[in-house]
Amino acid sequence: MNLRHILPAAALLMLPGMAMAAVPPTQAASPAASPATSPAATAPLAHTPHDPSPEQLEEHITALHTQLHITKGQEKLWAPFAQDMRDNASRLHDAIEKRRADLPTMNATDNMQSYATLVAQRAQDMQTLNQAFVPLYATFSKKQKKNADALFRQGDEEHAERQADAGQAAASDSTATK
Repeated sequence: MNLRHILPAAALLMLPGMAMAAVPPTQAASPAASPATSPAATAPLAHTPHDPSPEQLEEHITALHTQLHITKGQEKLWAPFAQDMRDNASRLHDAIEKRRADLPTMNATDNMQSYATLVAQRAQDMQTLNQAFVPLYATFSKKQKKNADALFRQGDEEHAERQADAGQAAASDSTATK
């Protein structure tokens, strides 16, 4: 799996805002519902970030290790960084599962609070991950730093493009149902 496609997911572990629409089956519009009354016709009701599988996470960690050219001397700083990614992913998974389980009984304010709590946890996880990355990055050679800078920048740009594409698709879906 290519790092450019997974990096935003680790940025999950790294970058907040990887929200993708998730409308539970109980909230799907019935065929008899008019587009004006159909919840799906206007906007997704629930946003839940992507939850990578353990296999995807390990593939990402391995790819990142390879693409950053981590040396044997850097392994002692890489290990806590990789463990933070795993810990963050575990917390994210648990939070997403709880949110999905609670979603059918949430009112709008509960839904917003649940999402706000999830995003706040992800932001805290990003701070923790960054704290583990800073000392590792400090040991990088100039070539490694340049490579890391490009990898992370590229991941952000691709994530922004996917978000824009998803927004355009949602807008065209909404227009098509009117």
